[in-house]
Amino acid sequence: MNGLIYIFLEVKMDTSTHIIMGFGLAGLSFIDPAVSSNPELAQAILLGTVIGSNAPDFDYAIKLVKGRGMYTEHHRGLSHSIPALFIWTLFVAGIIYLFFRDVSFLPLLYWTFISVVIHVGFDILNPYGTQAGRPFTKNWLSLNFIPLFDPIIIFIHLIGFILWLIGYPPGIVFSCGYLVLLLYVAMRYLVYKQKRSFVMKNTQKRGNITFIPTMWLHKWDFVFETDSAYHVGFVNGNKINLFQHFVRHDPNAQLIKASLQDKNVQHFIANSKHTHAISYHSLSGFEVHWIDLRFRHKDRFPYMAIVKFNREQTIIHSSTGWMHNIKNRNEKLPSNQNRALER
Repeated sequence: MNGLIYIFLEVKMDTSTHIIMGFGLAGLSFIDPAVSSNPELAQAILLGTVIGSNAPDFDYAIKLVKGRGMYTEHHRGLSHSIPALFIWTLFVAGIIYLFFRDVSFLPLLYWTFISVVIHVGFDILNPYGTQAGRPFTKNWLSLNFIPLFDPIIIFIHLIGFILWLIGYPPGIVFSCGYLVLLLYVAMRYLVYKQKRSFVMKNTQKRGNITFIPTMWLHKWDFVFETDSAYHVGFVNGNKINLFQHFVRHDPNAQLIKASLQDKNVQHFIANSKHTHAISYHSLSGFEVHWIDLRFRHKDRFPYMAIVKFNREQTIIHSSTGWMHNIKNRNEKLPSNQNRALER
């Protein structure tokens, strides 16, 4: 189920979640007397919070102009940086103010700013993360304890909307709702720490480990990366399942080394983690698949970059992104079934 969610949402926190949170923040803004007493200002702020809650993802334009590869590398990059928080706020609030010249600009500005900041903040909490520290650091910030789509977050907002519709004061409703949401996020963080400690203690493995949250609080996926192998598994309650093992690919293998010259592979590796390469014969020649082991659907890893070679080992095609329509490929095989070609 968790893999299906990742496939459906691709590489961004669910847009519907950002939209819903935008409406929720508009309701929260009624806690401000200047908003609750001025319907026109409330309408302007509604536009500001909904658009502001989605503005950092306007970098989707990169995909339309530069293609999927560039988008894969740069999504959640500069558009989620510290300067971008202020740029998006001024841009969105400024455009809205052109159509609401009779309202106070300051409340519109700071509620729009809050919505932009919360968007980036929640993106930091999920597995993809952001480059929110730019320009001070280009590192990807990812805390890995909120899933891309969280039904609890949606449920809290839906309850708030229902109470708002039947006449309860939205400012009070969403003040309580966001307090509950804050407590839920804190609880998820504590569970994340507990599960991580439990897995580290009971597997006795050492290396770089990444936890990937699912929609369920009791179940977490994880990837161990060591110098020689990757270990993929999950913890469900007190049960640990290390179900897949990959011997690390040989970086000096001819096809794998050649695939690194491809732009789509470079884009993919730039913001992926725990990447493993698999090469094999195809009908037209050879293929190399670079897979991100963090994102799993059943026994497959559909988030990848693919490079196709002809029989002379010249690159003829490449692509990157969610390849969930590809079936029966080597990306779903454990290491003991990897073909000799990749070694």
